Amino acid sequence: MRHAFRRARKIQAGCVVALALVGSVASQASGGPPALDAEPALRVLLARAERVAITLDAPAGLEVGAGALRLEAGLLTIESCEDGGRPAWRIAGGSQRVTGEGVLRSGGTPIFALDATPDFGAPRRLRFDGDLVLRASAGHVEVIERVSMETYLASVVGAEMNAKWPAQALAAQAIVARSYAAARWMDRFDEPWHLHWHYGVDMAYHGWTETRAKVAAAIASTRGEVLMFRGFPILALFHASSGGRTEAFERIKPGVLAPDGKTRIAAAMPVVDDAAAIPGAAALNLSATHGRWKTDIPLPEVTEALQRWSAADAKRTRFGVVEGVSVLARHEDSGRVATVSIRHVIDGERRFKTLPATDFRLAVSPVKIRSVLWDRCVIAAQKPGYLVLEGRGFGHGCGLSQVSAWYLARQGKTPEEIVARFYAGAVIERRY
Repeated sequence: MRHAFRRARKIQAGCVVALALVGSVASQASGGPPALDAEPALRVLLARAERVAITLDAPAGLEVGAGALRLEAGLLTIESCEDGGRPAWRIAGGSQRVTGEGVLRSGGTPIFALDATPDFGAPRRLRFDGDLVLRASAGHVEVIERVSMETYLASVVGAEMNAKWPAQALAAQAIVARSYAAARWMDRFDEPWHLHWHYGVDMAYHGWTETRAKVAAAIASTRGEVLMFRGFPILALFHASSGGRTEAFERIKPGVLAPDGKTRIAAAMPVVDDAAAIPGAAALNLSATHGRWKTDIPLPEVTEALQRWSAADAKRTRFGVVEGVSVLARHEDSGRVATVSIRHVIDGERRFKTLPATDFRLAVSPVKIRSVLWDRCVIAAQKPGYLVLEGRGFGHGCGLSQVSAWYLARQGKTPEEIVARFYAGAVIERRY
């Protein structure tokens, strides 16, 4: 493996991009993650179940070991089985049991589709033009797409951001998403898959779409550009709108390290002021949802949500009937609520429970409670009682603010200049 020294300057207003000609962060030959000096081939998990139905667009040959299985166009069901006590898979109705991988090479054209089912939400019908990989795990068959980084990014950017937005905003989103994907690729280099197709696990990925080529053209100028910190790609987070000030990475992903398992990356994503968020939301006619918002949630709804959240994990405190919610503490640098105090009546006794504000938001409703950057938190006495919140922004608040990216792009900022505002501790390097 070749190695070379790299020079990169901390991102400032001028936003220098350091070109990485050759080399690696760590050599796979030495047991570490692979070198990020060429476009990675990503493995994206699409489905994991006892039985998975796949639709083939055309007849194809599925490579299995040294041989191949001839598959006809149409519905194909793959099911989990065992072979001599080892996990295996087979085509439903067939007798051949496979313990290794099966690979169907696409040739770069859409060749298969499936109904991808997330842990929450409805299944989504997706088409794919990467290589189809089938493998067995204990009691399950896994369906994985093998796809190049840049092809993957064009789909992610089109799913995570409005594909009609300015090219500079799309390209800024690409740098961030490429950095996240690169970090996952390096961290999981020796695992069967690197990224999950659903945003609940990693980023939203919708496979092949008719608009993907247009998005790819918008992000082409940033090909290979990755946010780096101390020689490693960072797990770059992003969100819809900061509301004027971002949140620190450590509070959203506490304890997360670089792919070497040693380097702390929190300093790459500190709290920063974001003057573009509020005017960006206004210009997009999103003030009521992404700018300054207000929500009135009936207390019985808060009670039901917290009880449901508590029941999902036996380690969580039980909740009774919620009577009140108040701010207990804030983070001084970001201004976001750190903890809330919940007054509830359980077993005939009035008690107080402290919860992290992020847990409270996710438990009650991350749509109704759009962020934890609250300006007001009161209880309205009108029956049945309401939790009244006024706040700013939408999402966890860490990293790139998408409405801000739109606004800054409209002001003529380059993708690198946009990104520089949100990852003050990182540098951008062109890795391939």
